[in-house]
Amino acid sequence: MMLYKGFILFLIAGPGNVDSLSCYSCNNVDSLDSCKTITTCGKRESCFTRLEKKGQSASFTLGCTQNENCGSVPVYNNVSKLSNGQMIQECEECCGVDKCNKDLCNYKTSPPCSDYIENCAFWNKGYDICEDIHQAKLHCRKFCKLCDLVDGNWADWSSWSSCDVTCGHAKHTRIRTCTNPAPAYKGLDCNGTNTDFKPCTRPLCPVHGGWAGWSSWEPCPVTCNIGIQKRHRTCTNPSPLRHGDHCFGDSFDVKLCQQKPCDASNGGWADWVTWSTCSESCGVGVKTRSRSCTNPVPGTHGEPCVGDNIHVDTCNEEDCQSDSGVAFNAYYVTDFSPVSGQTMIFSKTLLNEGDAYNTSTGIFVAPRNGTYTFEAQMCTGHRKSMQFDIMVGSVVHATAYGYDYDNADCVSTHAIVKLNTGDRVSVEWKYWSYATSNVILQNVNFYRNSFSGKL
Repeated sequence: MMLYKGFILFLIAGPGNVDSLSCYSCNNVDSLDSCKTITTCGKRESCFTRLEKKGQSASFTLGCTQNENCGSVPVYNNVSKLSNGQMIQECEECCGVDKCNKDLCNYKTSPPCSDYIENCAFWNKGYDICEDIHQAKLHCRKFCKLCDLVDGNWADWSSWSSCDVTCGHAKHTRIRTCTNPAPAYKGLDCNGTNTDFKPCTRPLCPVHGGWAGWSSWEPCPVTCNIGIQKRHRTCTNPSPLRHGDHCFGDSFDVKLCQQKPCDASNGGWADWVTWSTCSESCGVGVKTRSRSCTNPVPGTHGEPCVGDNIHVDTCNEEDCQSDSGVAFNAYYVTDFSPVSGQTMIFSKTLLNEGDAYNTSTGIFVAPRNGTYTFEAQMCTGHRKSMQFDIMVGSVVHATAYGYDYDNADCVSTHAIVKLNTGDRVSVEWKYWSYATSNVILQNVNFYRNSFSGKL
């Protein structure tokens, strides 16, 4: 019998269930667990254990014996003593009727896949024997489906590796694998480490030299013209030892240093160039002229010319004529539902002096430099809103917004702009709301949309 979870389980197997037994076979071993040899008994043979005591020591002999001799072989599994001191030897059945070797069943793993507990289903239901895999593999191997379970065992250690360095301190290494056999089907992995080390020592390694940092540059050795500066470094980071390599490269560095030329020449002004044209055709404008420091050009370390290289003066101080000859007044838009960013075209003109306004494109092109004024008016209908801008190129110079809830509304805006010849001015539509068509109202007598300007 054996103890399991605090209960006594009787392990019974009839002799008819097994053709032959596998028993441990050893002579005079000091403990049962030290016996590792297994032998197969013949028919009608059983396992036995014999205990022999000599003073304080004991030895065990294990093996096979004929079934009829089982009772006559001393088996010291449970030993009792009568009142007269006589020892009673009890044979506890385990591996089968009249097959007495309790220790083989309790502590050794039987090679065949069999169950030592008669009703494993009952014990599993009451005590979850299959949950403890490594108890179940000893007693309910077939019931708990552990027939293929294999506990892992270490293979032999490999040979020690060679020392892993050629100098200094290092280590030898050897390894072993859990492949003798490898664990399988929930079996235990090998216990312990798979790698082993031991130190090894080689001669001390050489130390190769390394450069220390560069020193500061020495002062330039000359006071004028070009000299050569130097700086140094030493092979001391670290210094080479034990036949180590010296530092590779130069221990000094050089560069040119340039001082003020010994015969430095200062710069001189060349003559002024002619005046530029006046910035304005009438009224006050400006004109410029320049000169260069090239008579002579200053040397590399010579002094530059002193003074300004540009001269600015006023010009055309006479007043401009009031009649500039550039003016236009256009009206009558061609599109009443424009889109955002559209240039408004005023197709009719009352005045277009200088022909600077184009009735086909709606764009005014400045014929000359000057300061211009522009004005634009747009009309929107009942409950409609709008925004338009006076544009110079892509830049907004004036903005107007109009909206009237009860009536039509006309709003206007104006801009004063300084233009250069060729600059383009137009009226650009921005957005409307509350309507998607016929936003602009036009009646030349009451609601006039117009665009005008003059120099």
